[in-house]
Amino acid sequence: MSIRIQFNSEDRGDKGHYEYEDGEGREYRYAVLDSGALAVFEKEVGGSIGKDEAPISVYGPHAWFSVSGDPRTKADDRPGRMTGF
Repeated sequence: MSIRIQFNSEDRGDKGHYEYEDGEGREYRYAVLDSGALAVFEKEVGGSIGKDEAPISVYGPHAWFSVSGDPRTKADDRPGRMTGF
């Protein structure tokens, strides 16, 4: 599923929204940060997002008011390394 962001300002495109479309081997996930900012992450289909991986886009808390699509979950995180065997 793609991500659709609805903005507070109509200045962001003709429709007041922007979409990150899944496809071409990429998937997108979003996370709402503690500050209210919206972060968008990109990953390969079936891949993971590293713990310290930077988002491809960040929108301030006053720039957007609605988001739909796939949120970032623990299933998107890169598995931890096993040590001590």
